[in-house]
Amino acid sequence: MNTRFGKEQIDRLVRPGGPIDRFQIFIRQRARPFVEHELAEVVKLGVSKILFICLVIVPTAIAFLYYGFWAADRYVSQSLMTVRTADSQIAMAVGGLLGSFGGASTGLVDGYVVESYIKSREIARKLDEAIDMRAIYMASESDIWSRLSANASFEEFYDYYLSRIDVYFDSTANVVHLDVQAYRPEDAQRIASAIVEISDDMVNRISQQSRTDALQFALDEVRLAENRLRDNRLVIYRFREEHGDLDPVRSAEAIGGIVASLEGELSRYKTELASLRSYMREDSAQIAGVKARIAAIEQQMRAERGRLTRNEDLPGTTYLDLLAEYERLLIEEEFARTAYTSAISALEVARADAGRKQAYLVAFVEPSLPDEPSKPDRLLIIVSFLLCGLLAYGLLMLIGAAIREHARI
Repeated sequence: MNTRFGKEQIDRLVRPGGPIDRFQIFIRQRARPFVEHELAEVVKLGVSKILFICLVIVPTAIAFLYYGFWAADRYVSQSLMTVRTADSQIAMAVGGLLGSFGGASTGLVDGYVVESYIKSREIARKLDEAIDMRAIYMASESDIWSRLSANASFEEFYDYYLSRIDVYFDSTANVVHLDVQAYRPEDAQRIASAIVEISDDMVNRISQQSRTDALQFALDEVRLAENRLRDNRLVIYRFREEHGDLDPVRSAEAIGGIVASLEGELSRYKTELASLRSYMREDSAQIAGVKARIAAIEQQMRAERGRLTRNEDLPGTTYLDLLAEYERLLIEEEFARTAYTSAISALEVARADAGRKQAYLVAFVEPSLPDEPSKPDRLLIIVSFLLCGLLAYGLLMLIGAAIREHARI
């Protein structure tokens, strides 16, 4: 029954005198002559006039009608922000420690980061969740062409969000400028306030991470410095144990004192020998005794000096070698102690500073509540359409004249 009913309907449409037949007659007798007549009238105008109408008059008229009578007003809330870094000792202490160990500087966050974050997808998603941005931009005050589509995807919403904000960072003044557009003044202020609040949370999060990293770095450096100092002291202990000398420096000073004392005795006996020779024979027993003492003192002096410096008669390790190695170990221990002291100081400062905020997003000009719409710039847009149309028309006319001139040659 349904199949027969469908065939009857089709037969009724295509039979002579039916709806389709009447439509074809209308096209041949009414619509076609009208279109041909109007098209002929348009052709009579000439190419230049047609281009002028299409490129200048029509776009300008559309812009005039839309922006002059139809486009919805948009209110702009403005805010000025700056990022301030606290005068913290941790920046100097940890920065100096980083410099000592070949690290980099500890910068936190600047206005460029805030600008990029305000333009990011993350803040757009958070704003939509916090204040229902889609409902705000689908308000009844908007017109059909400017409002956000009800079934817009997130990417479409994000593009729309970017078209309704204007943010840039003035690096000279260290100021972030923020302009937010909405169809109601309270909505514009609400969105701007939410952007400032979420951006401040982002700055605080980065600041907290920086403080945590600085504290962890200070702890790691204390461990490294402590291990280094312990290793140096262990090496010194093994050195003393190996050579059986607690302090080679003092031992060398003691040997030097012995040598000096022997030199004094040697000088005294030589003086006595010269005095005895003045009135005694060379082979006398007294002179022989003095010579024996002088020889013994000289032998002892050579032995003591051999312990201090290299001597071909007494080869082996000397105090000169021990002192060179021992002083090198002492210098390394001093460096390790200095590094350990600096690391402890940096750790104390990091702990004291861990609870402080290092960076602040300060909105020194709070989001304003506009009392008059400032967007769109109706006159500017209409004039722009007119000038662009005239420019395009003039360019095409120049190209056409160039082509005609080329064809004549």
